[in-house]
Amino acid sequence: MAKEFLKNLKDLFIMPEEGSKPAPKSESATSPVAPKPSSPVSPTTSATPSSNTGSTPSVGKVNDKLAKLLLDAIEKNNQEGFDYLEFKNSLQSLKEMNMDDTTRMKSALAMAKSMGASLETIVTSGQHYLQILKGEQGKFSDAMSNQRSQQVGNKQQQLQDLEKSVKAKEEQILHLQKEIEGIKKEHLGLQQQIEEATKNIEATRLDFETTYNIVAGQIQQDLTKIQELLK
Repeated sequence: MAKEFLKNLKDLFIMPEEGSKPAPKSESATSPVAPKPSSPVSPTTSATPSSNTGSTPSVGKVNDKLAKLLLDAIEKNNQEGFDYLEFKNSLQSLKEMNMDDTTRMKSALAMAKSMGASLETIVTSGQHYLQILKGEQGKFSDAMSNQRSQQVGNKQQQLQDLEKSVKAKEEQILHLQKEIEGIKKEHLGLQQQIEEATKNIEATRLDFETTYNIVAGQIQQDLTKIQELLK
């Protein structure tokens, strides 16, 4: 930027240090007293949404990097001649003099007219810089949307995938528990069958031995008697 006072645009704007609360706006110090333009520019809103829930802060703070981004955009699009920025600088320089806001504003306007500017050109150039800032706001909003998609949206999808995985594992656990219960019942049934079969086999064995002893004993007795007769 060719003009010395525009080397540090931050000095032209009342901006608190990074981390401190924003200073209250002063209408007389930051904007000229001018007729309402025919096509007023609607005030811009913050590109970063705030939330009053959880730990998300509801009020932002001045960030030096973001301020530099906005002021650099203004610097790159600085219009030739005496415009709003020069008028702003005049207001700043007149702050050192002992005069009220109205007098300082009129003095700055008189200086602007002496430099070939008019109230209309100052307002028009101010609207021009508002449009530049609005364009940067749109770019920043798009960048935030991309960051939110990458850093939040993807993680939310991962979170949903994990929740689905947990639900699937829980269902698998329930299914396995049912299978285990079925196996336990089958195991118990087999044990009961084994015990019943063992009892039946043992009872049959005892019956066989008893029957065998009776039949074999009778045959042996008959043979013994026959042998005694043959002597």
